[in-house]
Amino acid sequence: MTTQSETYLSQRPPVTPRKIKAGPPLSWISGSLRLLRENWGVILPAYFLVILAPVLAQVGLFSTISRSGFGTIVLIVAAIILLTLLLNAGLIAMFHSVAEGRPRFSQVFAGFGGHSLLHILLMVVLMAVASLAMAGVGYWVFSVIDISSWMSGMGQYGGYMGPSSGGQSGMVWVVLAVVAGFAALTVFFALFCYAIPLIVVSRQGAMNATVNSFRASFKNLFVLMFFAVNALAFSQLLFAPFILVSASSASAIFITVMAFLVLFVSGAVISGAYYLSFRDILLADPLPADEAEAGDAALA
Repeated sequence: MTTQSETYLSQRPPVTPRKIKAGPPLSWISGSLRLLRENWGVILPAYFLVILAPVLAQVGLFSTISRSGFGTIVLIVAAIILLTLLLNAGLIAMFHSVAEGRPRFSQVFAGFGGHSLLHILLMVVLMAVASLAMAGVGYWVFSVIDISSWMSGMGQYGGYMGPSSGGQSGMVWVVLAVVAGFAALTVFFALFCYAIPLIVVSRQGAMNATVNSFRASFKNLFVLMFFAVNALAFSQLLFAPFILVSASSASAIFITVMAFLVLFVSGAVISGAYYLSFRDILLADPLPADEAEAGDAALA
């Protein structure tokens, strides 16, 4: 099964990071709905597996946490995180097969292939290094802010301008700290936003994937923010009929099942829209039909 996934994905769609217009976020969601409607028999079981396996792993963790040491718990948590990333990589590969007109449920295991497994593990290491670096810079910045605020409030203004000026100076530093934190989170998001699909679909290495993800995300930062707002609005739109139905029902089981179904469907649609955003922003234009068939024949 994994061998078939590796063979299918070895075609390596070319990557061309580019800036797109602000309109696609709505088309990504509508396109994902169309993919779901036409291929629900493949997409929904795959998405159910992707969310079920980590939940079962977490249940197993909680059942053994009382009799496990700290080191064992850390290893189990790291394994669950890696499992979640690998399954989500397979989900992206499955959406790629659906978009290419060759839907395969087996693609959900594509993340466990040799290349994907190795480079997603390296990506996790890069994420840990980036997090530690940003945490170190943040600690240094906050320590400087504390000293500067104290000196600004007590040394420069305290003697002749009263405490309000020092408070205003401290507020300026707080605002600068918030802006710096937001900028750091934006950089982290840009580095790893499309790293997984670049690894599993385009067969890139972890370092190249983070570089291309950074380039593409920064070129389309406004579009991606607009997409996040649209995804949130879409989820709330799905919840509106659920709230109306729940208000007329007193069954806790019915309400729970309905809430799960709404979350399940909205999650599947947003996952598909995320893949379509990757396809529009990073993948090169598809080959003509005759060239694609020639490539398939050569690969066979």
